[in-house]
Amino acid sequence: MLRDQLLRSLLINPSRLRDWKYVLLVFGVFSLLLFLSIVQGLDVKLGDFSVFWNAGDNFMHQQDLYSGIGGAGRFIYPPFAAMLFQLLALFPFKVAAGLLTFFNYVLFIFSIFLVRSIFEFFGSTKKKTNTMVGLAALLSFRFFWYHVTYIQLNELIFVLSLLGVLLVLKNKETPAVICFVTATFIKVIPLFFLIWLVFRGNLKTVFKVVIVVGFCFIVPLLWRGVELGTQDLKNYYITFIEPFKEGRVEAVFHNHSLSSAIYNISLPMYDKLGLDFNLLHLTEAAARKVYFYSFLLLFGGFILSLSFLKISKMAISPSEIALVFLTTHLLSGITWEYHLVSMLFVYTSLLIPSFKNPSTVNKLTRYGLVGLVVVNAIVGQDTVGPTLYHYFGGFGILTWMMALLYFYFLFDCVRKEQQR
Repeated sequence: MLRDQLLRSLLINPSRLRDWKYVLLVFGVFSLLLFLSIVQGLDVKLGDFSVFWNAGDNFMHQQDLYSGIGGAGRFIYPPFAAMLFQLLALFPFKVAAGLLTFFNYVLFIFSIFLVRSIFEFFGSTKKKTNTMVGLAALLSFRFFWYHVTYIQLNELIFVLSLLGVLLVLKNKETPAVICFVTATFIKVIPLFFLIWLVFRGNLKTVFKVVIVVGFCFIVPLLWRGVELGTQDLKNYYITFIEPFKEGRVEAVFHNHSLSSAIYNISLPMYDKLGLDFNLLHLTEAAARKVYFYSFLLLFGGFILSLSFLKISKMAISPSEIALVFLTTHLLSGITWEYHLVSMLFVYTSLLIPSFKNPSTVNKLTRYGLVGLVVVNAIVGQDTVGPTLYHYFGGFGILTWMMALLYFYFLFDCVRKEQQR
């Protein structure tokens, strides 16, 4: 039943709803989340959420989306996203913040359900899946907490991506395309999932992607009027896409993208604590070359692996999906800590091995990576202090961990011996 499926997606067992103690527990949990959401909404400050809210308000009132009108400084999302943000602007600022916070809590629960459903689809036992997904949720909770604290939208992007993956696995390609394209037009980050989908699909897949992409371009343009809508698209290109196309790098300690990690250890990049992470002492031209070839290596490995999987007709695996998430985070120009909520899936893929009889080398590698994951799970400004926290970020410990995971899953997903 649809009702039972919806309840299970929120980790609620429908068969226990006649047990008043269980109902009281569920009511208590959701009441606590609602209380935390209200507190967060009342305490909201200017930041990314004000950008979202003001962009929706600007879209609604035919104002320029990218000029900072109403405090929407540096709006870097497509016009389609601003069209959706009108839902936030329907409510007063603090009320909208509280609602989005509660929505994020619900999405976190839903993401756990989706990850669990995907691994059960791959044949993992329910007990093992529940244990490992729960452990992965604990290890990645740091990222979710930052996400909630700063009232972000990445949990929505993560859920849409997971839903798209699950639909692909169930051979429901059209709704999967809608999920991936919608997520990409809210934030450009899931673009790599569209690349993955095209490789795994056929000409019909490409046609569906083109149709939905066209829809996401045209609807906000017609809504705002052709003249203003066209200007929105130009401004989006000028303010966000063009700078990164021209080589912009956000080299700060809390940007965990590959470009930031390379620049931080290659050039003198003093942060607000006055810390310098320069280990290589390169020129800017040399650092740019190192990043360029590193980008080619990772992107080339990603494309070649997808090509191999397509040609060899190998079944989709968790390692392959984890590789898409990792490629996304490493090669994006911006990977803030709250973008990494998708590490929930990556960590689960690491904890549930793909091989029936893994080699000693594979086991030792996996154990070493799990150790790195545990270390990164406990690193936070409140746990290790601001100085060590900045050093971890500045030297790119989290980034290099993701790079190691990238190569682990790259090797894992193309192994012919992999369990299908």
